[in-house]
Amino acid sequence: MKKIIFFLALGFIASTCFGQELPCTPSGSTSLGQPTFIPDNLVPPTYPLNPRQKPPHSNDRLVFWIHGLGGNNDSWAKVAQATQYQAPGQSILGYPHRKVTSIPLGYSQFSLSGAASTLHNTLVSSGDPACVANGITDKTINFIIAHSQGGIASRSTDKMYDDLGMQGDRRFGGLVTFGTPHGGAMIINNKDEFVPFSNEACSALIAGPAEEALQDKPILDFFISNETFQSIKDKLCQILATEITPIAFKDQFQEITEDYKVGAAALGELNSHNSTIPRVSLYGIETEPVFYRTVYNLKVKTPNQFPHFEADNDQELVDRFNNLLNKYKNEREINQARMEYLESMGIPCSPLRWLCCFVECTDLGSAYKKAKKRRDAWWDGELWLSSSNIKFKAIIGASSTTWVPTYQCNCDGYSFPTSQPSCPQGCSLANNGGYFSVLEKPSDGIILAESAMDYPGAQLDVLPSSNHQQMRNDSNTKAKLLKVFGGSYGDYFGTAVR
Repeated sequence: MKKIIFFLALGFIASTCFGQELPCTPSGSTSLGQPTFIPDNLVPPTYPLNPRQKPPHSNDRLVFWIHGLGGNNDSWAKVAQATQYQAPGQSILGYPHRKVTSIPLGYSQFSLSGAASTLHNTLVSSGDPACVANGITDKTINFIIAHSQGGIASRSTDKMYDDLGMQGDRRFGGLVTFGTPHGGAMIINNKDEFVPFSNEACSALIAGPAEEALQDKPILDFFISNETFQSIKDKLCQILATEITPIAFKDQFQEITEDYKVGAAALGELNSHNSTIPRVSLYGIETEPVFYRTVYNLKVKTPNQFPHFEADNDQELVDRFNNLLNKYKNEREINQARMEYLESMGIPCSPLRWLCCFVECTDLGSAYKKAKKRRDAWWDGELWLSSSNIKFKAIIGASSTTWVPTYQCNCDGYSFPTSQPSCPQGCSLANNGGYFSVLEKPSDGIILAESAMDYPGAQLDVLPSSNHQQMRNDSNTKAKLLKVFGGSYGDYFGTAVR
């Protein structure tokens, strides 16, 4: 039961897969083929390295660590600390600390313009004293490392400097983004789907355990009719979905998100800005099932709960999911077997058998109905669990389903299939069904790889098997930061070992 409660909570608190129905046969079609999955052929664009050199400096340079949506100044804590300084006896193998002073910064999350203004102010208030302490006169020697929304906020600040002629006020000269939705975040466009999905999750997952409880405790069945139980369950799920879900995600969907959803005007203006600073965009491609791997690092064990650069293992929740799915499947199969056994005994009874064997038909018929109710109830949960990952990917834009009709040309004496709604002269066209074509796109579990790559002029690199959260502290983070500070993405970012 604890696992069931856990997944109910998961449905309400971490349900980024929302309420999209499974593909179904369109009205009038005559057949349903298996979905055809077509992988998206992702080809990253390439740009020449930005030739800008960093100003000469022998002391520490500043690295500003900017958090994403719903984050805070501790979001980059493990990595920022390890980059700045490692105490004797606590060195990290293969990751030398650099001559940098790490400064975490926050910003307003009301709008992109507000984020740009407040980020500049915090760069001044927190960065300028550190510049004085490190003898930094050219503040463009400092650069930003940003996660997710933080990259959009940083780009907005870069644009503000250019738009307002504030070149002399610049507080950073380069930008590295991790999992930033440069091309927009489809999950923002679909945020209103949290509530219906949570409701669906609740109804589906609670059905099996509740039916078992009612049948195992006849006293409950005596006082609570099936109709009353369904009403209570529906009201409970509606309350949890409409009241708890919005509260759980209030920090994840602040006003600023409207400015970088797919198609947002503010994002379009930002992407029209011709930035001249050295820039890098790192994008994650998580392995399946992306939903449960992402939720694990979002709600169960956050990246900073792992040792430095060790937030790689996100299998725990996948195992829990598989165990729970097997539980629902096994319960469904057990009750299906009961039904088939009773059917082999002639249950439900025929009218003639009722006349001769009323008591037997009553008892066995009741057992059959109970088994069927249990089977259907557990089946609801099994179907939801089986479909949750694909629904999630559909909402974030990582999976899209299209019904492809197929046709048949009937000619004089023969017929042949065709994919086009046209036939040779003298032949008649008939629709003979179709199939679902599913286009899969790689993502980090929240942001599409193609969106994170949509940063014109940036050096691009992939974080294989990293989800949107763990990329702040996994082995990929370590490998890519070694390339950043080693100058692989441009000499500007090259930083000496302490």
